Amino acid sequence: MRRIQEQFRSETGLLIDIVKQGHGTTNDGNTARRFFSDPEKAANITGLKKELIERCATILRVLSCGYEIDVDAFRKFCLETARSYVAEYQWYPMPPAVHKVNFTVNS
Repeated sequence: MRRIQEQFRSETGLLIDIVKQGHGTTNDGNTARRFFSDPEKAANITGLKKELIERCATILRVLSCGYEIDVDAFRKFCLETARSYVAEYQWYPMPPAVHKVNFTVNS
């Protein structure tokens, strides 16, 4: 984890997951926006597949867009993304926030 934090800091200036006294961490909307704005760099630094990062970025954009969407197509896209994550990264349990998005879409 430390290597990833240092690499993001040196290559992008981003402070990832640094504890802020009394304020949580440095992870905020701006950090997420910058992370997802360059999926290739994020993939190179984290070791995650670029396609997974791109798919997660798409899901977050759709959830916050405010436009009417094709719910069935979005549900399918989310399920494909979740299956891809589980197949590729079974050694790292899916974070609860991702489960919540998947549950919300499939309800």
